[in-house]
Amino acid sequence: MLLRAAALLGISVVCILNAQDCTSHIGTRNVFGQYLQCIKHSLDQDYKGYEEELREDSKRAVQACFASNIDDGNRHEKCVLTGADLEKPAWDRNGPLRDCTICRTFAAGAIKAIKATPADDQKCIRQEITKAIAREANVCLSKKIANFAGVPDIPDLEEGSFEFKDDVIQSISDHILVHSRLSFCGERKPSRAENSKRCLRSPFAGYLENHCQIIANCDSRLAVGSCATQIPATRNAVCGCIHETREELKQRIASISEVFNELLSGSSRGPVIGSSSKVDVCVAAIKKHMITPVNDWVTVIDSALSTCIRKKPAGQNLGMEALLNVGCRKVIADTTGTASGQLKIGFDFVNNLIDAMVERSARFCGGEHCLQG
Repeated sequence: MLLRAAALLGISVVCILNAQDCTSHIGTRNVFGQYLQCIKHSLDQDYKGYEEELREDSKRAVQACFASNIDDGNRHEKCVLTGADLEKPAWDRNGPLRDCTICRTFAAGAIKAIKATPADDQKCIRQEITKAIAREANVCLSKKIANFAGVPDIPDLEEGSFEFKDDVIQSISDHILVHSRLSFCGERKPSRAENSKRCLRSPFAGYLENHCQIIANCDSRLAVGSCATQIPATRNAVCGCIHETREELKQRIASISEVFNELLSGSSRGPVIGSSSKVDVCVAAIKKHMITPVNDWVTVIDSALSTCIRKKPAGQNLGMEALLNVGCRKVIADTTGTASGQLKIGFDFVNNLIDAMVERSARFCGGEHCLQG
């Protein structure tokens, strides 16, 4: 609590020194940049405390929004998931990747690489990805805000994460497990999945209350005077764009499995099965799904990894294009009909992984839970 009090005092001093003027579009952009820095400053003061709140409240949310067994699920029309289910990592052999050995191998390799990557390299990767996110945000926000002046510098909210990387990885694992279970449940009992999803938006009074306090405090310091309506409106627009981009990206990744089906079903007159040219066609078709008007996301990610990781792991290539190449070869050469299904499992996992990382920023959008007493 002393750390949080110090954070609030520090924010007060910073904000008093910066006059708020939202009478122009440039002024609004600059003040919103201060608002983002306000959030980062508070988070940095007690990163571990906020990470613990995220983890513990997520566990309580599972207890509130899911049933502990099938009978309980039948009575209360909820999906089934228990706290014990979160004790193992999402990439465990009994987790969502249980039917895809190659997926577990890649996931375990990725986690190992993350843990071994130095703090400066990780920061560099986040900075490169943030540039691409800013490009996406500019396109979206220009549609929501008339005469939009552009996205301010986006602070690195995860700068404090390196010291607590095991805790962060565990939080991401929990998110993947929850959303994998929602997907599984939704395919069989859509109404139950919807009930659990609705509950997760505001699972109990006091959910993420310290996160909500950051938002309230930064609002009270910066959303004043001519910025009283502009800053909340800008935040809502930004959060709307986060949600829209998140859903669009999830749809893009989910549709990749259809690329495999199309290539396999409509290729009788194409190149010989397993040939390099057919693999190239497959990789190119998948990459096409990851291109937006402002970003080629496969290239963005591979470029970030290539630029930022100074000491490359021997015998490992975790680049996106390399992984797609392996996946395409596996599906094209498969004669059992199982490879395509396995890779769908893998892409579903990637979808939930990306969603988990997006959620780490979206938690500062507030929501229904911040309005509860």
